[in-house]
Amino acid sequence: MWKMRLSSILKVTLAAALSIPAILSIPAGSIVVASPNLASRALTAPPPPLEPSFHSLAALKYIYQADGNVAPGGGLTANVTTTTSTFKEMKSLQVEYRLERWTGSEWVTYRTSSKKKTQTQSLYAQSSWTVITGYYYRVVSKHTADDGTKPETTTDISSNVLF
Repeated sequence: MWKMRLSSILKVTLAAALSIPAILSIPAGSIVVASPNLASRALTAPPPPLEPSFHSLAALKYIYQADGNVAPGGGLTANVTTTTSTFKEMKSLQVEYRLERWTGSEWVTYRTSSKKKTQTQSLYAQSSWTVITGYYYRVVSKHTADDGTKPETTTDISSNVLF
């Protein structure tokens, strides 16, 4: 008799287990596919690659180095650095830079800063900002060298980094 009850319980349990997928199924058209980024820590799809730029520093008269960079600084910190260098001493060098965050469809400004220096050939600027993990970030920097007659400007876009 004990074996007969156990057999009945097992049959009921098996029938219930087999019907659970039907009960828990999602109606057609409402299926949500897990993001391919689920395995990574990204909260969005990666941004598109930078379009090839035909802008060359060789075409500039004064500026020979103009770049920005973003790198992890530990924890939730993004270290942003920019460098501007010229062939000769300038009346002033200036850099305006912004940290941008990828939303999944566009780049938006997250933080901004600038630095200016007079009577110099080089300008280095840095900032450390707290970021939100799971997003891609990049630096857009506008570098200006002014010799007192006509300013020269160039813009640099860094590669993106997932935090």
